[in-house]
Amino acid sequence: MKAALIGNGIAASLTPVLHEAEGRAHGLAYRYRRFDMAGAPEPAVALQDAVTEAKVAGYVGVNVTYPYKQQIIALLDDLSDGAGDIGSVNTVVFRNGRAVGHNTDYVGFHRAFVAKIGPLQHDTVLLLGAGGAGGAVGLAMLDAGVSCLYVYDRDACVADALRARLARLRPQAQVLIWSGATLIDGVINATPMGMASHPGQAIDLDDVPHAKWVGDIVYFPHQTPLLHAAAARGLHVMTGAGMAVGQAAAAFELFTGLPADVARMTAHFHTLTQEVPA
Repeated sequence: MKAALIGNGIAASLTPVLHEAEGRAHGLAYRYRRFDMAGAPEPAVALQDAVTEAKVAGYVGVNVTYPYKQQIIALLDDLSDGAGDIGSVNTVVFRNGRAVGHNTDYVGFHRAFVAKIGPLQHDTVLLLGAGGAGGAVGLAMLDAGVSCLYVYDRDACVADALRARLARLRPQAQVLIWSGATLIDGVINATPMGMASHPGQAIDLDDVPHAKWVGDIVYFPHQTPLLHAAAARGLHVMTGAGMAVGQAAAAFELFTGLPADVARMTAHFHTLTQEVPA
């Protein structure tokens, strides 16, 4: 059984290791490789070539990460209801000659958010990043009880498109564009800022002086500059570990048809990162 990850700058991704280890625990001969598009002169062509190669080679599916979660949709035959609502895909299943897109980012983030942030005040939240991951993260937060969600992206058009999509999907909630000067309970970074390939942090925490907690979907490094800054202020932090493991577990189940042991995968993740769970 074969699967793969498609993305840009994914050499350090732990997804392949998590999948293969869970496969071994189930007695599977399971190989999970990377299609790293870093440096590809024509990324759109490289993406199509990678999908075609995986499909022809008999892969059960591929995971898709930054920056292809929206571009991949044009190459698919169908979308699950969740992926269609969110407007992005991070998991593609090949079955009966068809390529069907799913979004397991939603599952992974929702589980992590409820566990780590649910007990804290989270009425008003700022979402940083309105790209492929931002849609899943935003919808998951609304479904987890956030009643007022502010969206920010450097591309104002992208931010407004996500705002409109989320407002249509969850009309009972307030979904607004953030322009500063708003009392914010917490902040979630859904941009790649903080990764080794995208150094820095997506916001100066002085801009959200009343925030009580900060979360990041970036998991490598485990403690991003944003989370370091939040911890230094005494704020509660949520790392990207929960989403990373949760989305991988849900994708494993889609690929194999077998139940993933999330606790086992979580323990393996923290062994790999040599970090204490946060």
